[in-house]
Amino acid sequence: MKSPSSELRRARPLLGTIVEIGARGPHASTGIEAAFREIEIVHRLMSFHEIDSEVSRLNRSPLFTPVAVDRRTYEVLSWAQRISALSDGAFDVTVGAKLVAAGFLPVPSNSEWPCEKANFRDLNLLPGKRVLLKRRTWIDLGGIAKGYAVDRAVEALRQNGVGSGMVNAGGDLYVLGASRPIHVRHPEDASRLFSLGTFADAAVASSSGCFTECRRNGAATDPLIDLRRNSALRWKQGVTVLASRCLIADALTKVVRLAPRRALKILAQFGARAVVIDRRGVRYSVHETETRH
Repeated sequence: MKSPSSELRRARPLLGTIVEIGARGPHASTGIEAAFREIEIVHRLMSFHEIDSEVSRLNRSPLFTPVAVDRRTYEVLSWAQRISALSDGAFDVTVGAKLVAAGFLPVPSNSEWPCEKANFRDLNLLPGKRVLLKRRTWIDLGGIAKGYAVDRAVEALRQNGVGSGMVNAGGDLYVLGASRPIHVRHPEDASRLFSLGTFADAAVASSSGCFTECRRNGAATDPLIDLRRNSALRWKQGVTVLASRCLIADALTKVVRLAPRRALKILAQFGARAVVIDRRGVRYSVHETETRH
């Protein structure tokens, strides 16, 4: 029999990674199941790979034709557009075609190839949770949806009476209730860990191309595309963002990597902070990063 203070943990393959959820208390099992259901919904709605997802439906929808979407999809797109505007396009969910061309995503079925010049400004969010595309583009929510799924799972835990637990989706993490120590991996050596400290009721997201790179014509490329420069970034550092919501932390890891000069102000606006780890294991702030670029 489990003691009241012990934590129940379960893991499932979702969102292209292994999602682990832990919870304490008498409602732990019920809360975990509700949390996984929320993650499954986000996965079903926002998958780039699945032909029946809302993202896939948007990517093949007729131009200038409003498409009604689930409130969750609309909420993620709203956040994405806000962060895109703040970062002047450094963060941009219309990056799907570039990721397909780089070999990180499959070619969508039954969809025209996007316009080369399309960007987040061609994605219009209309009243009534409707979305309209002004130019053909392929939306990929991989840089923000995982964090949103973690947030939805945490809310499901809370609604089911769980006051202490955690949700970890492949590096996108939320600590609920009781504090926990948080560690991040070295960007080039997964066996080396760095302590960030102890956190409670906080979100943490990390990003590093070193563990997700692929090779194209013999050269390593990172699944992080800068649409403003039409190029894939090769960045051998790791960045971790701490914020109040995992959606924010997830998206801002890309902003720190792609727009370090804008990142400090954007982080402050969301009450977030970032830690960068270089190949030597030196940790420094975004402000110090600016002086090194």
